[in-house]
Amino acid sequence: MFFREFKYALLTLLRSKELIFWTLVFPFALCTFMYMAFGNLFETTEKFDPIPTAIVQKGDNPAFAVMLGEISAKGDDQLLIANYTGEEQAEKLLDEEEIDGIIYIDKKMSLKVKDNGMNQTILQMVLKQFAQYEKLLTDVGQKNPEQVMKVAESLQNQVDYFAEENETAGNQDNVINYFYAIFAMTCLFASFAGCDIILRLQANMSSLGQRRNVAGMGKMKMLLADFAASELVQFVLVCLLLLYMRFVLGLNIGNRYGAILLILFAGTSFGIMFGILVGTLPRLGEGGKMGILVSVNLLFCCMSDLMVSGIKDFIEHHIPVLNDINPAALVTDAFYALNVYDTYGRFITDFLWLAGLTVICAVACFFIVRRNRYASL
Repeated sequence: MFFREFKYALLTLLRSKELIFWTLVFPFALCTFMYMAFGNLFETTEKFDPIPTAIVQKGDNPAFAVMLGEISAKGDDQLLIANYTGEEQAEKLLDEEEIDGIIYIDKKMSLKVKDNGMNQTILQMVLKQFAQYEKLLTDVGQKNPEQVMKVAESLQNQVDYFAEENETAGNQDNVINYFYAIFAMTCLFASFAGCDIILRLQANMSSLGQRRNVAGMGKMKMLLADFAASELVQFVLVCLLLLYMRFVLGLNIGNRYGAILLILFAGTSFGIMFGILVGTLPRLGEGGKMGILVSVNLLFCCMSDLMVSGIKDFIEHHIPVLNDINPAALVTDAFYALNVYDTYGRFITDFLWLAGLTVICAVACFFIVRRNRYASL
């Protein structure tokens, strides 16, 4: 009987166009449009790339040549892409905006730029710092020649203008939070399937509910079979979304797939149980219950940065308990923890909170459904 109920619940879900749209088509479409809008924003606004620079040799300056070789050497700490060329060719490259500036090597260094920006400012800082070091070494050489090598070694340790240090192998792009929130939204939208489950079990909502209530199978066993079918469908759909984000769009959402699947399973489980709980509310029709689900789900998603980035962080600093009871925030924070932190401490905390909320909903649903009695059918 259980597997028969499971089979027909599964077929009913797969034939529901509304549920498939909200839990499959809509998340995929939203994810695609969001990726098209600003999926590569981090690459163009926050990631530093070596500065293309033309080098024109007008005279000898061995010290600057050595420093230039250090900061233009290929590697993680490369600052410049040095193009040694003539003055005429350098001017042409600058006019065509293929380089950000021209450095003239002579006894006195000089810089020519076309625009003002971060790269041009960095080039100016390079020359300014070199001039300061050169003057310092000259002064030391005139007053204390024996200290020149010691000072030079000290300055050499400071010549690294930047060093890219990865505290984590994960993606720290703020934009990725929007895609974490899409996962949270998809998990919460599983509540529509949960609400549909309980509506098909209530005798006062439909003739189907009346027939199921007089069937030989107990309500709790039917509810469990329906839950299992819904969980299977919703979990598969959110896994398809995971594959789409990771391998089609190429988003770096982490590689701890076991933990990711665990939090997605917990998220869809909560979504279904939350939908069942709302579906048990008395004196409300199907439209009213669906309206509550839509409103609450969108509020949860908004608080987890789906609409505007930074809301979840603001809540964390002012009313942190709201993030602890917001399932969408727990899902996004779990993804963030998996992608950024080397340990599982924060992820486990988020998972336990989400599992606890699911258990609370399940216990409440159990007592409400068990107490439901009908005077006549």
